[in-house]
Amino acid sequence: MIHYAVANREILIPNFIVIATTLVLTLLLFAKPIEKSSWWAATAIPLASIIGSGFLVVAPILQMSMGVYAPFAMTGLVTVAYLIGAAIRFNIHHVEPKLAAGTLHPAPHTLEILSQWALAFAYVVSVTYYLALFGDFALRGVNVVNPILSHTITTAILIFIAVYGRYRGFNFLGRFEAVKLGIIGGLLAGLAYGNYHAWAQQLWHLPPVKEPTLHDWRIVLGMLIVVQGFETSRYLGDKFPPMLRIRTMRYAQWISAGIYIVYITLMLYYFNYPLPPEGQDTAIITLSRHVATVLPVMLLALALIAQFDAAIADAQGGAGLFEELSKRKITVNTGYIIIAVGGILIVWSSNIFQIITYASQAFAVYYMLQSMVAALTAAKHEDIPHRWPKFFGFALVASLAATVVIFGIPAGG
Repeated sequence: MIHYAVANREILIPNFIVIATTLVLTLLLFAKPIEKSSWWAATAIPLASIIGSGFLVVAPILQMSMGVYAPFAMTGLVTVAYLIGAAIRFNIHHVEPKLAAGTLHPAPHTLEILSQWALAFAYVVSVTYYLALFGDFALRGVNVVNPILSHTITTAILIFIAVYGRYRGFNFLGRFEAVKLGIIGGLLAGLAYGNYHAWAQQLWHLPPVKEPTLHDWRIVLGMLIVVQGFETSRYLGDKFPPMLRIRTMRYAQWISAGIYIVYITLMLYYFNYPLPPEGQDTAIITLSRHVATVLPVMLLALALIAQFDAAIADAQGGAGLFEELSKRKITVNTGYIIIAVGGILIVWSSNIFQIITYASQAFAVYYMLQSMVAALTAAKHEDIPHRWPKFFGFALVASLAATVVIFGIPAGG
């Protein structure tokens, strides 16, 4: 009877912590003062995009490739992302007003147009990435790992986006930042308790040390997509003033960096559990049951909400960009069809780890071009303070993004 009570308590306590933290954080973020706050709205959009980009796939991939060095790899990824963010913040502050006034030098202006085309095509890959994960997680919910069936689900949703987007639009969709962040907070609280409990029982230990190879670091480079999303602040100009977008992009990157690093560090103890032989991209669902029995269901809900929400948001962004860049020769409706056709071609010719790398490389091309825009703007416009240090700094950031494009490889590659 005593053993039963102890076992029951060990199940109930982590579940209570996870559920309570999720509810409290979600209700807090739905509170009127926060919900109606412009700084929170401007922070939440890029923050939810960054976290939604790969929060659930990053731990299993880092477990496979980096082992105990995973927190260092994660720190490297968020650092690279922050440096790229600095270039985009510079462009919000200096390039946007010059574009509006028609005074931007032709060299950065040309690169700015190229970067917008790169972003439009990056959206095609990212929509495919989100929906490929959606298909995998949906099947994981019924304990099925079947790439063909997953590709079929992804294809069906891509066709739905093309048809519904063409004839109806997606105005009914809301965003779920508070719910997503609430569940992530619950997961972190559960992980913290699990680590403490293992330490108190003298069970806590690191997994066996795996020395990362150059191949492993190239896999990490191919994971830039997991910290992508901060660039959305660049395209919120119709909602928020420039300085607010600059400040809140920093907040979003600071908060997401802290969440990612703490998450991966707390996951180290759980890296002792073996990954499933199949469906490793969704392995966090399997691993999470060792944290709290309620977490697999919650993370499955998070995955489906986050991936579908992000896919629709990027489909809207991509379709709108195709229309704008083609000077309305390509309509938004046709843009949805381009995204769907491109996505179907990608999903049937690639596995999920290849799609993750393609998405990372596609956004890295955009980031490289944006960094080059920042560097050339600093070099060509004398009104910018400390322009030569900024030129060399942003040129270095462009080189980092180019490194991802050239050297990033899939986890299965």
